[in-house]
Amino acid sequence: MKVFKHRFLSLATVLLLTVVLAACGQNGGNTANDAAANNGTAGNAQSGNEANDTAEGQASTKIYKDFTGQEVEIPTDPQRVVSVTHLGDLLALGVKPIGAGSLALENSVLLSKELEGVENVGDISVEKVLELQPDLIIVPTYTPADIVEQLKKIAPVVTLATAGWEGIDPLEEVKTVGEMLGREQQAEEFITRYKQKAEDAKAKLSEVIGPDETVGTYSIWAKNFWVWPKTRDAGYNLYEMFGLKPQEKIEKEVFPTTGADISLEVVPEYAADHMFLTVYEPDGGKERAEEVMNGPVWKSIPAVQNNHVYLLDNKEFWMVDGLNLEKQIDILVDLVVSQNQK
Repeated sequence: MKVFKHRFLSLATVLLLTVVLAACGQNGGNTANDAAANNGTAGNAQSGNEANDTAEGQASTKIYKDFTGQEVEIPTDPQRVVSVTHLGDLLALGVKPIGAGSLALENSVLLSKELEGVENVGDISVEKVLELQPDLIIVPTYTPADIVEQLKKIAPVVTLATAGWEGIDPLEEVKTVGEMLGREQQAEEFITRYKQKAEDAKAKLSEVIGPDETVGTYSIWAKNFWVWPKTRDAGYNLYEMFGLKPQEKIEKEVFPTTGADISLEVVPEYAADHMFLTVYEPDGGKERAEEVMNGPVWKSIPAVQNNHVYLLDNKEFWMVDGLNLEKQIDILVDLVVSQNQK
């Protein structure tokens, strides 16, 4: 808790000064106190004021209203950030957290190099966070209230929405984090770079996926068959950045939601001309996917018959934030182009 350490030392200096002045006698103490208060010329008092000024300079803060509407006093330039999620956003802005939640860490494999050395704080270990002594903690909206209250005793806590779960625009999320950290310029620079990369990718994919052909994103779990909206898995790049056409039923029924869990029998009704598929392997998901893809319903789908199903690594596409999104562009383009080479 670097930010608050300096304030503590400054307070200790003032208290020590008060004791020393009191020991000099009532009249002398009053004279010294009056001089320090009125003129700031007493030697010890001046040292104390300089310490306060220095501490204030090092511990500069601002008030930030988070997603829940709470006004939080946070450092203007935090140096030790623990973030449960939003890792791709932080890295896009040039900020490397000292600690992160296990879900985000384990599913941001595309950022393994950038996240090297970042401590895993689980989801979320208050004790582990305390050990890291952060000056700012970022949590998602689904963090239990009692955990948030415990974290507030360690450092300021900001609650942010998460792209993919609350359905917010991922680039708006980058801007939000940039505003919070005073890195608006870095946010705009990243967004400009990312959009240009997406334009280049769009041109390459137009040679493979026709303007009237549709796309969709799906995920097979142990007990679910998910159809995803724009802000999950590869959806944001495919729909928003590449401008590809969504399958009609998905656009009407799934886009307004955070995802639709459908039965295997109706999968053909949601099947696009080009299907982007992930498999969530835990708890029997891998076995369930093999069963589905070897079954008659799946094999009857035109995209399957035309080799237009693109299998994506779930851990590479789980997170849809900042730098993760940018790195996913290359994977999508390479996969589609290579799979359609004649």
